[in-house]
Amino acid sequence: MRTLLNNRLQHAAASPFFRWSSRAPLAWLSTKNGDAVVNKRSALVLLMLTTFCHGANATDAQGWRWYNEPTAPKKQAPKKAETPSVTLTRTKTLTPTEQMDWFHSYYQDTLNDAAINSQDSEKVEKAMLLNQYVSNKSSEFGMTFKKVLLDNPELSYTKDRPTEQAARSTYLSLERNKKMRAVRSLADAGWGLFFVYKGQEEIDIALAPSVQQFATEHGIELLGVTLDGVALPAIVQNRQNDQHINVPFSPALVLVNPGTGEMKPLAYGFISQDDLLGRFLNVATDFAPDF
Repeated sequence: MRTLLNNRLQHAAASPFFRWSSRAPLAWLSTKNGDAVVNKRSALVLLMLTTFCHGANATDAQGWRWYNEPTAPKKQAPKKAETPSVTLTRTKTLTPTEQMDWFHSYYQDTLNDAAINSQDSEKVEKAMLLNQYVSNKSSEFGMTFKKVLLDNPELSYTKDRPTEQAARSTYLSLERNKKMRAVRSLADAGWGLFFVYKGQEEIDIALAPSVQQFATEHGIELLGVTLDGVALPAIVQNRQNDQHINVPFSPALVLVNPGTGEMKPLAYGFISQDDLLGRFLNVATDFAPDF
């Protein structure tokens, strides 16, 4: 410690400031008053103050004894790359219905424009081109329709219902036989037919002979029920209604099963025998689709 202090003192003594501080103040103190003498302790304190002040202003010592490790440079955080803003444009796909609505509007506008400006060759040509486009699309659809029917014959309506005249009569005969079997099936199950009428109404009078002929031909029991008390002679068996049957309209044909008490309306108003056969088939099959 003493060696370090001596080195500091020698270093300070070599500086100009020390030379001025160690001489001028002492000389000034010794000459200011002839009777005053500065004691050695005060001078030593002053000397130490000047030395330490100079040391405080000095730079840090360099060299291997006071090796200064280099300060590590501060790592700057990398700047985040700015993400460029991206504008996404979404194209809406129109539904088939929306596309057709748009085309119909455009097509109609084009035709109207050509009709109004009938001497404008370009507008008339545009309308003609659109007509040709529509015709071509219709032809394409028709051909694709035929191809699909050949690939899927179950989709063909004419497979079971021929439209050609040569096969039409055979088809109708088969359909009639199927309906007649339905009538006989219901008759065998105990069903009968009520003909509810008004004896003074022309439509009721005109329908009566056809209904009686139908019942006789197909073997189903028929009972005429008069609403106004006037019996029709074309019906073999007639009864007064006496409020037993309520129908919204007349004439009316109603299927009745006396054993179960069930009643099912077949027709209201005038009806042909062929249509009446079809109604029997509908009831017999519980109105199942026939195509």
